[in-house]
Amino acid sequence: MPINTISRPLVGHPRKKSVAETLATRLHDLARRLSGHTIHPPPTVQPGTTPITIVCISDTHGTKPSNIPMGDILIHAGDLSQFGTFPEIQDQLTWLASQPHEHKIVVAGNHDLLLDRDFVEAHPDRELGRPGKTRGDLEWGDVQYLEHDAVYVAVGDRWIQVFGSPWTPRCGSWAFQYENANAPWEGALPDDADVVVVHGPPKGYLDDGGKGCEILLKELWRARPRVVVCGHIHAGRGQKWLHFDRVDRWYEDAVLGRKWAWVSIAYLAFWVLWRAFSRVLSFGRGTLKGGRGQTQLVNAAVVGGRNKRDANAVVVVI
Repeated sequence: MPINTISRPLVGHPRKKSVAETLATRLHDLARRLSGHTIHPPPTVQPGTTPITIVCISDTHGTKPSNIPMGDILIHAGDLSQFGTFPEIQDQLTWLASQPHEHKIVVAGNHDLLLDRDFVEAHPDRELGRPGKTRGDLEWGDVQYLEHDAVYVAVGDRWIQVFGSPWTPRCGSWAFQYENANAPWEGALPDDADVVVVHGPPKGYLDDGGKGCEILLKELWRARPRVVVCGHIHAGRGQKWLHFDRVDRWYEDAVLGRKWAWVSIAYLAFWVLWRAFSRVLSFGRGTLKGGRGQTQLVNAAVVGGRNKRDANAVVVVI
């Protein structure tokens, strides 16, 4: 695959949603509003503990946003570079290391070819492993790199476990990609992970019409971390919450095309009508039983569209 075919950091064309997906998405959003679940609910910090500010960016593709706010942890969720070359990645690492944040954590993205040893070995024509300009020659400074593993960081009186992984479903010939049959997610996330940094989003959430990974979504339901930071799908930039309740399950049944999808949509519609009616008459609770914890999802893609427009960095407080 010639290098000039990867000049645009876009993942596929927008996919037209089915009627079921469109209806389920609208009902899901309405159900959350009726439940009083805002897009940015207040952080939940235990009394007497140190609040932690996490600054999230992704998909800079060689750009250097100037509006990065202060925080305790700076996270970059992959695609530092455009063509995955040594000069590009080193330039981004030098820039990240110069930031004042106490902790800087990075995962690779599919554009960061040099960081994928198997990709470099399989594509000698790309001249990615030239002497003096290999992955081993990169200078990381105080930037911590995660490649499907975890690290603990201390902020004040709190220890935060961060798991990071670069892997995304295959779309073309890129770094750190897998066929769905070989997805590396089952049991991968530590049970006590606080923050998960993945390059690509879970399917159905912040993924521009279903470009995320369903197997990753299943793993999030199992591990239920506090925060998930991703990027990869630029058009999916934003924030959402997983509440792990029946509203989320019904929504996912529809958008993932599971069996009885239309039955789940009917349940969603019934719940929305019941909740709207109960609010008018001022009775009934706003939440459904069955959820255990909640996960804040952040797609922090910086580059937007084809012209590399910088977007604002995202700040998450836990």
